[in-house]
Amino acid sequence: MKIKAILTLMVAGALAASAQSQGYKDGVEYYKAGQYDNARTILQNTLNNSDTDKALANYYLGQTELALGNKAEAAKYFNAGVAADAENPYNYVGLGSIDLLNGNESAAKDNFKKAQNFGKKNHEITVSIARAYFNADPVKFAKELDSYLAKAHKDSKHSEPSIYILEGDMAVANKDFGAAAGKYEMATGYDSANPEGYVKYANSYFHVNPQFSIQKLEEFLKVAPNSALGQRELAEKYYEANFWNKAAEQYGKYIQNPNHFPQDKARYAVLLYYGEKYPESLKVSKEVLAQQPDNFQVQRLIFLNETQLGQFEQAVKDGQAFFAKNPNGRFTSNDYTTLSDAYAGAGQDSLAVVEYEKAVVAFPDNADLVSSLSTLYGKNKQYEKSAQAYDKYVALLEEPSVNDLFTGSGRWLNVAATAGDNQALRASAAAKGVEYVNKVIERAEPSPVILQRKARLQLAENGNTPNADAIATYDQMLAMLDAIQGAKDATNPDNSLPLYKEAYMFNVLYYTQVEPDKDKAAEFSGLLKDVNEALGQ
Repeated sequence: MKIKAILTLMVAGALAASAQSQGYKDGVEYYKAGQYDNARTILQNTLNNSDTDKALANYYLGQTELALGNKAEAAKYFNAGVAADAENPYNYVGLGSIDLLNGNESAAKDNFKKAQNFGKKNHEITVSIARAYFNADPVKFAKELDSYLAKAHKDSKHSEPSIYILEGDMAVANKDFGAAAGKYEMATGYDSANPEGYVKYANSYFHVNPQFSIQKLEEFLKVAPNSALGQRELAEKYYEANFWNKAAEQYGKYIQNPNHFPQDKARYAVLLYYGEKYPESLKVSKEVLAQQPDNFQVQRLIFLNETQLGQFEQAVKDGQAFFAKNPNGRFTSNDYTTLSDAYAGAGQDSLAVVEYEKAVVAFPDNADLVSSLSTLYGKNKQYEKSAQAYDKYVALLEEPSVNDLFTGSGRWLNVAATAGDNQALRASAAAKGVEYVNKVIERAEPSPVILQRKARLQLAENGNTPNADAIATYDQMLAMLDAIQGAKDATNPDNSLPLYKEAYMFNVLYYTQVEPDKDKAAEFSGLLKDVNEALGQ
């Protein structure tokens, strides 16, 4: 799985980014954006910080648990919020939300009234009560929902951003994503630093216009540069839109925020790797692994990077450990082939082949992988295995090209030419090679090179000694060459003198040693002499 472009990653700039965060407010933003697990993590991690508003933090922790279906845990947090500040209106909204879900509408109204008394000029409280009715049952409580929304509109003179966030969420529930995007954009119009408005707009509009969604997030970070949510969402949108260099740069900034998530640092390491920033990727991967020893992705990245850096012996050790520690891991073909490269770099060619064989067993339908294994066998002079693997490759292709077929003939020529005294192997290999050649001829106009390949296969079948079949094919090739203007012209860069030389040489050999004929031997000897002179030999 290759990332599409070569990245130019601004790592130095990334690491110089501000390491400030918004503390618990980052968790609030994640909650409002509907990312509840992330919200819970940050709010719990920052709850006891000196600058945390305990009443508000407990309220949003309660709302997070409520969104995740944990009513008892939510109630615990709401009550803790009331204990922290009995006059904070939000936790009464939270307790009223639980009352609604439990079917106790009277108790809910009492809690909502307390919230309104403590937050008389807080229009967001009114919207929060409307949201409680929406979350409980928008059909059953349609009257109450509409009433509180109308009140929020009136009291705020239509300027409260959370009104439009809720109305956007209601449009999403009705699958009217266009209307939802419009509402979210209105929220950002009334509050240029409204995180959920920007993020929800970007998410709802991304598949319609990715560039515009990204632009909105960029605008948000200009007014709220330390928002972990904004930093992460922009990095994700760059990533999803295939802007790999921007994604990597933005992740580099984001992971300097204390409220980043470890999995995002691993994503950054991946982007660095595919941007060919191998030392940086290796460094970040090791940092993540120190915190998460079982992280599958960074275990992989470590030996991938080491292989790219030429640290082959260490890559072999870490690659072996990666496979050993994850017996049920979801390995890719690249995992196997990179370990193969590491073995080869460490001078362990036989193990390099074995690793490629494992890859083909794991991904038997991957034609490119089978073709590469064939090439690797050939480099190791395992010619019969190379040819057999190539046959499998061709069989996997829906429509093999002429070049595929011609290459197959070469694989079997290697077998026949190196079979030595094994006459049966020579014959079968040559026959398979000729079969490939004949398929080429069926699909394309015969050419001198194709006929040369066929003649060589016929020679190899006969122990590299010319026979009547090989000579007949060479003569056919010569007739074709003679019809090509400039084929014997040494000044023509496309001349065919080497082909002539090969055909004349085997004709001389044939008519002097196999089927003696003085006249023909003399004729071809003269032609061979002329060609050698033209070649300067």
